Amino acid sequence: MDPEPVVHRSGTDEGMTLMLRRDEVVEDRLFAHPDHVTADKATMCMLIRDVARRLRAATGPFEVWEPSPDQWYRHVLVPRPEAFSRYTSLYVVGFFGRKRESVALEVARSIQDLSAELERRIHDFPGVLSYSTHLLADEHNYANLVMLDSASTIETWRTIRPHPVAAGRVSVDYYAYVRIYHGEIEVSQMETEGAVRLRLVKYWDYRSDPVWTAQRPLTPA
Repeated sequence: MDPEPVVHRSGTDEGMTLMLRRDEVVEDRLFAHPDHVTADKATMCMLIRDVARRLRAATGPFEVWEPSPDQWYRHVLVPRPEAFSRYTSLYVVGFFGRKRESVALEVARSIQDLSAELERRIHDFPGVLSYSTHLLADEHNYANLVMLDSASTIETWRTIRPHPVAAGRVSVDYYAYVRIYHGEIEVSQMETEGAVRLRLVKYWDYRSDPVWTAQRPLTPA
């Protein structure tokens, strides 16, 4: 078990990537508090179970908006449902971003356009098995979950244009901060609560100049 959490004073760490211990706390960066891991993992597992449930009834590629495309809290895109049967485990990426309090209309439109184009490109990218977006409890921010065929695919995934994180200035202007998780899930355990094994979480605080970044290794559970 880790000792008492260490507190970093964030002002001394600008411009470099901090390597955090599992329970380490960074002053003035509450979005990077380790307590977020449990809740974020629960959201990721819920989205994985949701995909697994839909796969049971799938007869081909599907896209679901709940309750409707015009007003929704969950969007699920599975371009190749048959691909899940080819693997014993999948690579999982979870994205949790906090929108800035004030976002220019043109920036919000750019993010929407980038997201729509990314979703269209997924159909042509065989390494991506599913893409889910879910409105969080604050009804203001969203979580994204992607399941890929392998860990190596994530590097190619990052090169897709337009990738939200690779969109540069647009993401910086839209998000206040971001948490991104990396892990794995056994295909046979997709419907099991808490089955995702988280390996790492990365943090970006776009409110700082230069951008504050950190990462935290997570013990698989």
